[in-house]
Amino acid sequence: MLLVFGIGLTGSAGLIDEYLHRGVETGVEQPYVVQPAGKELAANVNLMPYTGEGLIDIAEALSSSGFRYVRQDFSWATMEPAQGEYDWTRYDEVVAQMRRRNIQIIAVVKDAPQWAMIADPASPTQDIIVDPNAYSEFMHALTSHFLDSVGFVQLWDRPNLKSATPSGSMSAQTFVRLLAAGANGAREGWSEVKVLLPELALNSEEPAKGNDLDYLANIYNAGGHSFFDVVAIPLDGTVYSPDDRRVSETRQNLSRAILYRELMLDKGDSAKPVWATSFGWAATGDISRETQAEFVGRGLQRSWAEWPWMGLMVQWRFLADTGSPEAPYSIVNPDGTATPLYDRLVNESLRKESVVAHTGFTPMDSVAIKYQGNWQDQHLEGRTFRTTSQVGSSMTLTFNGTGAVAFMRSGPRVGEIRITLDGELIPGGAGEDGTLWDFSWWETRDLPRKLLGGLDESTHVMTITLAGDGELTLGGMVVARDAPFIWPIMLMSAAAFISFFLAMRSFIYLVAMRTGHLMRKDVMPNPALPAMPNWRPSRRV
Repeated sequence: MLLVFGIGLTGSAGLIDEYLHRGVETGVEQPYVVQPAGKELAANVNLMPYTGEGLIDIAEALSSSGFRYVRQDFSWATMEPAQGEYDWTRYDEVVAQMRRRNIQIIAVVKDAPQWAMIADPASPTQDIIVDPNAYSEFMHALTSHFLDSVGFVQLWDRPNLKSATPSGSMSAQTFVRLLAAGANGAREGWSEVKVLLPELALNSEEPAKGNDLDYLANIYNAGGHSFFDVVAIPLDGTVYSPDDRRVSETRQNLSRAILYRELMLDKGDSAKPVWATSFGWAATGDISRETQAEFVGRGLQRSWAEWPWMGLMVQWRFLADTGSPEAPYSIVNPDGTATPLYDRLVNESLRKESVVAHTGFTPMDSVAIKYQGNWQDQHLEGRTFRTTSQVGSSMTLTFNGTGAVAFMRSGPRVGEIRITLDGELIPGGAGEDGTLWDFSWWETRDLPRKLLGGLDESTHVMTITLAGDGELTLGGMVVARDAPFIWPIMLMSAAAFISFFLAMRSFIYLVAMRTGHLMRKDVMPNPALPAMPNWRPSRRV
């Protein structure tokens, strides 16, 4: 019985551990997931119907509401109606208004013009596909025209649907050819651009192509991993709470994102981030506008705390027309009035959380980092480094977690630094009083350095200051968070160990008794009584 009880406890602890911690990471797993952007508010928009004052108004609304990223469709057919003839006019206006307000654009480049459709030479049925060479040339022209005004490009949209080409959905192998051409062209046009994989439909109309996870696996199998920097997914919570931790291919909930992460780990692509480029709950059926607002807020908080591999979570729609399929997801009503979701997102507490560094990598241009003094940018290894040689210059990181790691340059020219946490000096062992940190070395290297650990899980403020002659160069910060809900697993595991120990002890005793090596006290024979003399008197004759 003890053995059965212990096995039951062990199994229960395993199931509970998987339910509570599947997909949860502490942020310090290596290789680090280096996010190319922060985790501020982002939204899908359609700015093309707006011009002049109307465009200015919606741009101001986005900026004043705290949105720092917008995802916008870019129509190839509109920008290149004839081969080699580009018309950027309409998009230049949109990009300029976003840039003036420091809003980054994620450009979804799709809609091939008719002249760019060709017969697939690799297909025996000569299916009509998008010409990869034409797509490459267009992406080169687009990124070289906009440069850093459009820092992110998403190549195509839902290629596993029939609407992808006149011949229907693309096979993963066909799409990888288009993806490679587009990515190469975009990077040649501007080397710093980040390429996003397109969103995939949950299920293709053609069963042979499988679901979204099957299609993504086939992209990896076809060698497509080199041609994107971010895996993008649509993340619809449907009718399930953000606290629903059940993970299944047949369940469409927030936790479904974990399946993408696990697939990437299986394919050896653990350093690449995941973005939810369409994220939210539709206010339909049992999901009221108030419930929608609550679910979205809690979903953001869960991803910030538990998923360092998850980057931007782009709200499904900022504004949608009445009757549009996106209307139930929208943040603003068609008449311009605010929904409860809008109120939740712009609420002061959530806005403060959105600009605090959470579990995982924080880039040096994040709003969670503030600078004092003279700092310069360096673009290395696909991310931004910040460097200073001015004594007294400092950077301040506001974060929520239990520890912090800094990508810090060591070398012969590195100066001593001083670190404070929540106003308290953290000694580093260098200097006359031991309060400084010294990372000087004979060769120049950029390495992650653990600075803090064992903190309580709350909001902290860390400041790094150049305290002596030399340079201070930082390439990003990593916020660590100890795994939560460990104590129930530890208690159950300890109880299971005790049960196993007692069961083995009882088993050993049983074997010893059965083999005659040990006898139980309650069955030991009574000792023989001593013989007594005959006390009876002899019988009288």
